[in-house]
This record gives sequence, C-alpha cells and structure tokens, in this order.
Amino acid sequence: MRITDLRTTIVNLDFRNAVIVFIDTDAGITGISETVMKRRTLTIEQSILQLRSYLLGNDPTEIESHWEKMYRDSFWVGGPLHATAISAVDCALWDILGKSLGVPVNKLLGGPTRRSVPVYCHCPAGDTPDAFAQAVRACVARGYRAMKTTLPLFYGGSGRASANYSGTNGHVDREWKETEFLKSGTIGRVREFFIAAREAAGPEIGLSVDCHGRLNLKTAIQLCRALEDLDLMFIEEPVPPENADILEILHRETPVPIAAGERWATIHGVREFVERNAVDVLQCDLVNCGGITGMKKIAALAEAHYIGLAPHNPNGPIATLMNLQFAACIPNYLILETIGSDADWKLFDTLLRNEIRLEDGMLAVPCAPGYGVLLNEDALANAPYAPQAGWR
Repeated sequence: MRITDLRTTIVNLDFRNAVIVFIDTDAGITGISETVMKRRTLTIEQSILQLRSYLLGNDPTEIESHWEKMYRDSFWVGGPLHATAISAVDCALWDILGKSLGVPVNKLLGGPTRRSVPVYCHCPAGDTPDAFAQAVRACVARGYRAMKTTLPLFYGGSGRASANYSGTNGHVDREWKETEFLKSGTIGRVREFFIAAREAAGPEIGLSVDCHGRLNLKTAIQLCRALEDLDLMFIEEPVPPENADILEILHRETPVPIAAGERWATIHGVREFVERNAVDVLQCDLVNCGGITGMKKIAALAEAHYIGLAPHNPNGPIATLMNLQFAACIPNYLILETIGSDADWKLFDTLLRNEIRLEDGMLAVPCAPGYGVLLNEDALANAPYAPQAGWR
C-alpha cells in the first residue's frame, strides 16, 4: 500500500476553522483527520500541504518513521506550528492503518481501558454570578456532569458567541497585561461567580476555570486561595505557559489542581514541566502536539509522574472522534474537553453521519475501523473558510 495523494479542505465551525486532511492510498483507503489552530488556519494548511511531496509513494503504515522524518528533517524542530502539521498527517495515517486492518485505532494502541469517555463542556460565565448559575443549570440539563468557564470578568460578557463559548469580552480590558495593576476586588468578585455556580451545580458536578494564562504568579495564588474551598476540578493556565519555574511555584502554593499544556508541543516541549511536577493535569491537544504518535509518548511520560490527561479539544467533530480513540487506550486519562453547546451538537449532526450522543456525561468510543468517521462530505462545502481574529 502506497500514498497517492494528500488533500485538504477548510471548514468553518462557527468561531474557529478546521483543516480537514485526506490521505489517499492505492488500496482505495483514505485516512481522515482534523486539526484546528485558531488565527493560523491558512498557515497550518500550507504547512500540511508542504509535507505532500515527502509522503507521496511512501507506505502509510510506517508511522513512527514518518513522524521522525517530518519532525527532524524540517531542521526547525519544536513548537505547535511545526507540530500541528505533523499531527494532522500522523492522525490520518493511524486512520489508514486501522481501516486497513479492520479495527478501531484504540486496538492498535493496546486496546481499550474504557468503553466510554467522560467529557466536559464550555459554560459561559456571563456578566453576573446569577447569569453563570443559570448557564451551569443549562449545561447540567443537557446531560453534562462537568464544565468549564473562562475567567469571569476577564471573559464571559454578553458578546455574540457567549451562548456557545465563554471566550468573549468581559469587564477587564482585553488589553490588560499580567504585569499591570489589577483593580482591587476583582478576585473577590470572581469568587462570587463560583459560589453561585457551585450552589447551582450541587456538590457532584465538576467545575473548572480557564485563565488563558492571563495572571501573574501572585494574582494566580490569590485566585487559587479564593476558590480553594469550592472543590474545583482544576484551574487551567493561571499563568502564561512559557515559564516552568513560575508554574512550579504556583503548584506548590495551592491544593487546587493546576492544569496546563494546550500550548505545549511534543514530548520535548512537555518534558520540563512534567519532570518538575509543575502540573496536576496535562492538557496537550492531540491535533497540535504531535498527533497520536506524539500524544502517546506524552501520556506515558505523564503516567510515570502520576499526572492525568484532560486534552484540549475545543475543536470539531472529527477531532473529537480521534480523541475518543486515543482516550480509550490511556490508563491515566481524566476527561476530554468539548464545546458541548446546542450549536456544536448541530455541527456534529451536519458534518457526520455518525450517531454520537452524550449519556450521563460520557461519550461512547466508536467500534468502527480507524476513527469511525462517517463524513458527510457534501456538508463541507456549505461552511467555507471565514477569517477569525482574537486576543490573549
């Protein structure tokens, strides 16, 4: 079996674009994958297409060898921009291998440790604690048993996308930097949001907050202490993602689980943070950190340090199916991120012919060969690329 073509198409998924990758073979098998890197979609697509000349004529099942060559032969190793193109190709190759053998991808990686995967959804914080509490109740009513919001006041206002995603404008100026003075009382006000959320959710629902790396060390410690008694699942990216020293100090200062990693790529980019025990929950994204091959190595490194995985996945339906296959075979898996809004579920129904339904906060692992993607290709043309802007 040999690779005969690599094709891409961009599909707009509301507030982000997905690059869908197709790798064709002379055996009539096509591997499918998805990658998302908001604000860099066109760059990523070209980076993927540049790998086409290397792949043509090669055996698609020699996945480890291809990963190493794509990584090392570029010379400019490291970073998510580099790793995202590799991830897209790598994941499509695993789909080919599974389809060629008639088994789901998880069977190629040691078989399932679970048949269904716990997931959480995004929950908009809104403008007030009461609005957040109302959104929490709505998420629970949709069947979720865990949810996450972006940092209240910094995000979560009444913007266009607030019903679907919490990363909208808040009351803190979007240009505010972690090195600048933060208005007194802000952290206390954030606590009020989470008191209201906990009261609305009850004691058994998982609550988390994503800070998008917006805080400095001292403010992050203050936030952790303010939320310490509210039994959060984790606090995500409380400080910027580059500095292992700062994250390690914060980790020692709080009993609240600290999550990070969505902006780290490959085992080499993750190693220092894991070896220094700077995180409790690792959030590398399958579509940005090196694909199945790269993520499997990261998971093993994390397992040796008793760190659980909760992969970043505010992506599309194909990426979610890919993640379910990976989650099935990882013993130190915690939970998977999904957007989880009504609009996002409609995207699943539009782009896929799969029956995927949430049951008690879980998604079942597909048993079909490869990732089990049944793509409605006619629907792809109805959602063309749309430019996306954003901020920190």
